[in-house]
Amino acid sequence: MKKNDIAVSELLKVFTFLLYLLGSSLTLINHGIEFSLWLMTFAVVINIGISILPWLGIRWLVVRKKGSKTGAWLAYLINIASWVSFGYAMYLRLYRNLPQFYTLITITTLLWTAGLLLYVYSRHAFKDRKTGDKLDDE
Repeated sequence: MKKNDIAVSELLKVFTFLLYLLGSSLTLINHGIEFSLWLMTFAVVINIGISILPWLGIRWLVVRKKGSKTGAWLAYLINIASWVSFGYAMYLRLYRNLPQFYTLITITTLLWTAGLLLYVYSRHAFKDRKTGDKLDDE
């Protein structure tokens, strides 16, 4: 049995998700107060940084390739969709269209949750159908 290695960027992804979840909950409870908007924006910016900086050569954020590559790419696409949804929600909040803002914040939360779960599953729980073993590219 292999030990599951959790990378720093994976821990940061979970932290940013929890920070975003706190901000989105405060937004829905307190009708989009400024503090909750700052929390969500901070979480989204950190998540974007965690996702983009490894491609630009920041070595300590690079994760070892393992698991399903298709699942990882699909998780990245869902993550990008959540960023776009969040950006549009902030645009709606700026123009005081609150019912659609609340809907998009909920959609963003669901997209981010689906992307994070798919990312974690594709890296740590995915098993190859032929051999039954987890995929590892070394």
